[in-house]
Amino acid sequence: MTNETNKIMPEQPQQQLNVKAQDKLLRGHYANIVSVTSQEREVVIDFINRVGPDGQLVSRVILNRFTAQELVQVLQNVMQQWEKMKYEVPPTDEKK
Repeated sequence: MTNETNKIMPEQPQQQLNVKAQDKLLRGHYANIVSVTSQEREVVIDFINRVGPDGQLVSRVILNRFTAQELVQVLQNVMQQWEKMKYEVPPTDEKK
């Protein structure tokens, strides 16, 4: 699996970034719906977990337009890599 996180940062001399996170955030959240809205200077991304008729907002991320553009580029690269991979379903040993 390729780690794309280093490509999110703008092209600048490599600097180490120490990120602190609470354990609760490290566990992550599952989302099966994403909603994107834009304002004059920002893009708002809402991640929603929908089960049945109800949905719950699990995370909201607000990005400036430059960071949003970088995110789009990284996501496009990841999707291209996935499309290049070939997934094969292993044969089953079931006998009829």
